[in-house]
Amino acid sequence: MIAAAEISAALQELPPQTRAGLAVELIDSLGEEDWSMESLITLADERDAMLESGTLHPMTYDQFLSGLKLSLAGA
Repeated sequence: MIAAAEISAALQELPPQTRAGLAVELIDSLGEEDWSMESLITLADERDAMLESGTLHPMTYDQFLSGLKLSLAGA
């Protein structure tokens, strides 16, 4: 099995459009949710509105990475 760090490093070498496509594939692999491009755009727009209104506070890059590490450790 490939380590998450190896995958992450390899992804950084890919162009953004390719990484975005892979991100959609990864999200689709999570289950039954409808993660179409339209639903992802809607979700992004909702989060953006929440950030703009102050009902959602942005996280730092370190907080984001910490959350990923917790998720990966629990997998």
